[in-house]
Amino acid sequence: MSETILEFSDLAFAYQKGPAQVLDRFTMQIERGGVVAVLGPNGTGKTTMLMLALGWLAPDAGVIKLLGTPLEQYARREIGQKISLVPQFEPTFFDFSLLDFALLGRAPYLGNFSMPGPEDYEIARQALNKVGMAEKAQRSVMNISGGEHQLVLLARSLAQQTELLLLDEPTSHLDIKNKSRLLAILRELVAEGKTIIFTTHEPDVAAMIATSVVMVKGGRVLHAGPVNEVMTGANLTEVYDTRIEAGEYASRQVFFWD
Repeated sequence: MSETILEFSDLAFAYQKGPAQVLDRFTMQIERGGVVAVLGPNGTGKTTMLMLALGWLAPDAGVIKLLGTPLEQYARREIGQKISLVPQFEPTFFDFSLLDFALLGRAPYLGNFSMPGPEDYEIARQALNKVGMAEKAQRSVMNISGGEHQLVLLARSLAQQTELLLLDEPTSHLDIKNKSRLLAILRELVAEGKTIIFTTHEPDVAAMIATSVVMVKGGRVLHAGPVNEVMTGANLTEVYDTRIEAGEYASRQVFFWD
């Protein structure tokens, strides 16, 4: 029987007090292992859901559980040892080397005012190697491409050594080559036992890598389940308010819209 790693029960959240809810009775259960795509249009609460899972925001109502324990019972450092985030975009203000940037992922394991040791540096190097950036470890994070920056953000997340990885629209700014590269890395991570949740508004990306899909609209879950059951033209049409047809080409699911 699969173990639930992350659970949202009847969440409500609004950035400002009033009737406009970003999430409204949002309920989702994530089992350990595999890749979960949270699919939905822009502005429907996908990124907010990730912020709540990390404890960076607190719900107005409802419960979030991590490995069966309410999230608020964990110290922030404990959450950082269990969940990591690859943001959609993160501005860089300091001239870190790629190695030092990846090393930031070790922060949840360091005490106040303590410095990273040789083991931390080795973990950061391995994370850069995993994403194919080890040869550029001493390059400045200010002088890399957007696609490389996304890979370095993933390396920082890997250096945290968390079981659960959250990615916010990880392919939205990538070209085809870097998109393929990123998806290949995510497949390797799942094979190693990681659980991955990523948000996207691209049905084709969800179909390529996800084992299950959660479709979100208006701050609520409309459909959830295995990819081959949930990724239908009818469900996608309902979520996006645009007529979408699902088909197959070269043993791969494809989508067409007007």
